[in-house]
Amino acid sequence: MLKIKRKIAALLMISIMFAFSGCDSSSKYVCKSGNRVEAWQKDLDYLKEELPKKHKNLFFKLSKEQFNSEIEDLKQSLNKMNDDQIQMGINKIMTSIGDGHTGPNISSEKAFPLDLYWFSDGIYVINTTEEYSQIKYNKLAKINDKPIEDVIKSVSQVISHDNEQGIKSQIGYYIAMPSVLHGLNIIENMDSCKFTFEDSNGKISDVNLKPLSSDTVFSAVIGKGKEGEKVPLYMKNQDKAYWYEYLKDSKTVYFSYNKCSEMQEKGFKQFSKELMDVINKEDVKKLVIDMRNNGGGISTILNDFIKEISKSKLNEKGKLYVITGRRTFSSAVLNVIDLKKNTKAIFVGEPTSGKPNHYGEVKKFKLPNSGLTIKYSTKHFNNYDKDDSAFNPDKEITVSIKDYVNNVDPVMEYIIKSSNFAVKK
Repeated sequence: MLKIKRKIAALLMISIMFAFSGCDSSSKYVCKSGNRVEAWQKDLDYLKEELPKKHKNLFFKLSKEQFNSEIEDLKQSLNKMNDDQIQMGINKIMTSIGDGHTGPNISSEKAFPLDLYWFSDGIYVINTTEEYSQIKYNKLAKINDKPIEDVIKSVSQVISHDNEQGIKSQIGYYIAMPSVLHGLNIIENMDSCKFTFEDSNGKISDVNLKPLSSDTVFSAVIGKGKEGEKVPLYMKNQDKAYWYEYLKDSKTVYFSYNKCSEMQEKGFKQFSKELMDVINKEDVKKLVIDMRNNGGGISTILNDFIKEISKSKLNEKGKLYVITGRRTFSSAVLNVIDLKKNTKAIFVGEPTSGKPNHYGEVKKFKLPNSGLTIKYSTKHFNNYDKDDSAFNPDKEITVSIKDYVNNVDPVMEYIIKSSNFAVKK
């Protein structure tokens, strides 16, 4: 009998432990009335309480008073706003924090079938569906009769970023989301929208675009790049975290490092050995490490390779090049800094979207009523002696729409043709 009572007591204790383990501070912020405005108010109160506690240093740029004031101002306007406007209001607050790793997870059930890229001469359509094929490679001029300059100004306010490159790297995705444009009062009708384009001859045309499911757009339109043997190296094998090719004509090894992660089919240690074998056995005159498409991951993966390359025959001015770009972010920037510190590499391309000294190592939590996911930084990386907003390459080169259409990579052209050690800005 005593054993049975002890078992019952133990089971009760376990039940209580499980009950409490499912509770957190968000439970008191759950809206039980079903009132939409009250639900958003509670979400904002939760955000106001939790984010400062979770973030490594939330008020490094925006003061606590400003943060609280912006949340209270948004709360006062909730009854006059639709859900998209409220979410964009939250995005604006998060953007004002000044941390490219901190902000809401942006998503939309539908998206316009556009893959947009901000070239040196404007924002262009680089891919779309067959139905709208006539606008491919056209320049975006207006949305719903609003000039693209005004659209850029509005959308930039809701993109978490470290610098302007961060806006350039993300703005195409945001413009393609009807919920973003609706929340910023750029469009009213989310089922169809007038986009104005300009072709290569300067001809203006209006096209009414209808959104598709986001899954369809992301699987069939966005990030598909170009195909064929003539496409530049940086467009090839974008699904691989890393790969290389030996360019015999120029005696150059091209190493594409697209993501700071391990590939299941070939670990980086094995890959690095194969790469170094080629460098040591062939008559290699130059090594190019292309990190322009690398958005981060685990920075330590590249550490041993950097140490090895720093001791190699190619660690000389004019023999080692690193390509950076607007998509070089987070851990990839840390790798760039290590290459800067430990090698004699020449850096070519665009400034990075990631700040050299930045907040990162992201975690997430959800707002209790809307379910909106909030990302936040838990660590500060301070590895560079210059507190610049971006890592700026020695030679800055930006791709134009003409380059893209004609399969020209001006960055690699510059590197291959470079025969002296001087870098002309």
